[in-house]
Amino acid sequence: MEVQAKPKEYILHHSALPKDKLTMNEKPKDKHQFKWWNDSNVSLKMYDASRNIQMKQGENRKEIIRQAGWQDSGDFLKWEAHYLKPQCLNKGKGLKLYNLVNPDWNNVFKEDLYLQYKRLVPMKSIITPQNKKDLSTADILALTFAEEAINKGQSLEYLKKILYAKVNITPDDVLSKADKDARKRQLKGLLDKLKESPESKWDLSDKIQEALDNI
Repeated sequence: MEVQAKPKEYILHHSALPKDKLTMNEKPKDKHQFKWWNDSNVSLKMYDASRNIQMKQGENRKEIIRQAGWQDSGDFLKWEAHYLKPQCLNKGKGLKLYNLVNPDWNNVFKEDLYLQYKRLVPMKSIITPQNKKDLSTADILALTFAEEAINKGQSLEYLKKILYAKVNITPDDVLSKADKDARKRQLKGLLDKLKESPESKWDLSDKIQEALDNI
């Protein structure tokens, strides 16, 4: 898929819900240009397709890929589902070779690829308040921390845990338990005031659906 920003920005701004029991994997050397999520059935991969092509393909193969729509100067992202247990698509029954060449099964694969993407959560940006009373010095600090966290691929819930942990490690002779609880209430109040945008600019749902419709 050709995307409007650098692929690593989309990769960085996707996470999985704990309830889906997907384990996120990323290697520092990839610098947010490749990330994958696993559970017992599938391995879901998102990566910079252009970088992958440039690193792994020879010139003859690149020309073939160009004819399929890839451009050297464009930003292209790839989304894949690798089935560790293909029977998860067939009510627990093993797949046969003839299933893979059955046109009806092609629709199954396309639908599941889209549904697997919907297990991920594209992060939303923070809306800057337009009311003076919501822009105190403390509010501005909370807004700045929140935006920096999101730009690093971290959620507001993660930011809250980090701030609470900072309060907790303060020695008891500096802040009593009552003091720490008060600080946490203040932090919660600041973070609860932050509003996320209704939609995420990193959401790939429409692009994936369009790509699947063209297959």
